[in-house]
Amino acid sequence: MVTKAKKIDGFSLDNILQIFSMEKKSQTLHITKEGNVGMLDIDNGELVHAELGGIDGLNAAIEIILWDDIQIELFNLRSVSRTINSSIINILLEVSRLKDERKNSLDESGEELLGSSISKAEQQQYKEAHADLVQYMKKNRSNSVAWIWYSRIQGNVEIMKKALKMAASLDADNPLVKEEQSKFAAVSDHLTDDVVRKCYFCWAPLNKSASVCQYCGGHLAVTRETLAQSGSVDTGWLTQAHERYTRILGKHPRSLIALYCLALISVNNRNFQDALAYLDKAAKMAPDKALFANQLKLLLDHLARQSVEEQSISEKPATTVAPVSEETADVVITPEQKMILVVEDSSTTRKVISITLSRQGYRVVEAADGLEALSRISEERPDLIMLDVILPKMDGYKILSIIKGNREFKDIPVIMLTSKDGFINKMKGKMAGSSAYLTKPFDPDMMIAEIRKYV
Repeated sequence: MVTKAKKIDGFSLDNILQIFSMEKKSQTLHITKEGNVGMLDIDNGELVHAELGGIDGLNAAIEIILWDDIQIELFNLRSVSRTINSSIINILLEVSRLKDERKNSLDESGEELLGSSISKAEQQQYKEAHADLVQYMKKNRSNSVAWIWYSRIQGNVEIMKKALKMAASLDADNPLVKEEQSKFAAVSDHLTDDVVRKCYFCWAPLNKSASVCQYCGGHLAVTRETLAQSGSVDTGWLTQAHERYTRILGKHPRSLIALYCLALISVNNRNFQDALAYLDKAAKMAPDKALFANQLKLLLDHLARQSVEEQSISEKPATTVAPVSEETADVVITPEQKMILVVEDSSTTRKVISITLSRQGYRVVEAADGLEALSRISEERPDLIMLDVILPKMDGYKILSIIKGNREFKDIPVIMLTSKDGFINKMKGKMAGSSAYLTKPFDPDMMIAEIRKYV
């Protein structure tokens, strides 16, 4: 049985194959591009087989290696017959030659320059995109698509109008031209600024202060209002935008604009778990940018409140343990780093606490019930335990009594978490040996202050 090992993003297939050759690796690579899947089989550093659609062998390998903007997955080497006898170096030399030929052909037509400008525009690098488009349109003024993209990167409303008019005069029946004209007509009455910005999702022009797109209905920032509203966004535009920014992130894993826009798409889709992961990663990559940190805090606060509301409605039934997202597990562990065990059956609450703590430099280990908590404690002794009172199978007070009854672990500080507030509950926790008691939803700053008293 083939077992998936890992994904690799942000590196060219040429570089990966060279590493495999030098390190004598053996694996099967699944390479995906826009729905097409190719497979390369490498045995002891040698490319022995390739498959792409109905072709295999060397021709398939060359076509796959020529692809750009790909996603790569590594699997255990499958059993295949050898169909390739050329070395990886010779294959890469042939691919390089073919790439040069294709590049020269694109250079002559100017299509590479147009593609470059579109790619930069999608990453909101408007100044660079403008420079490429101007150069392209010096020789290709009759391309209606180029005029559409010229209008998209403009902030000046009058220039935008002229570009759209030019596109329509060149190819009025082009679906993209029709769509862009319809979009501009639908929002033009709302434009009060001479210089505008564009919607992250549908490219419609917006006033600079707009928080919601007048055309697609998408919310353009994480705010209390955005999180509270159900929204009436056009999901078709969100789907297109999600595909676009996912593609960008695959090619540029540290693209802040892609991470932020994917977070906004997730918020508009009410998928707050994914939004949390994207915003958390952006905030870690750019700690100096207050926008990410502030919007992340808003989302964390909202999820903390939402989790408590859901808990009170459902009366805490047993839940399936959700896997920890790799998006939020990139904190560098140091010997001095304090480790905190969070015992909570709500995956949402666990994620809120985990991200809040990791941003303060703590390492977080999670458990969804009592049995898993005791297993985690025995595997690696935590410096502090945050323990929910109401858990499936065994409540927090019982778990606390077990911990405090163990000579090895009884000195670990335990902070009890509950959605119930009251003197009796706090006394029960104190009598069982808890160090402190936090009522959900709790303020993140208050939680951190409480933890710092004990670790």
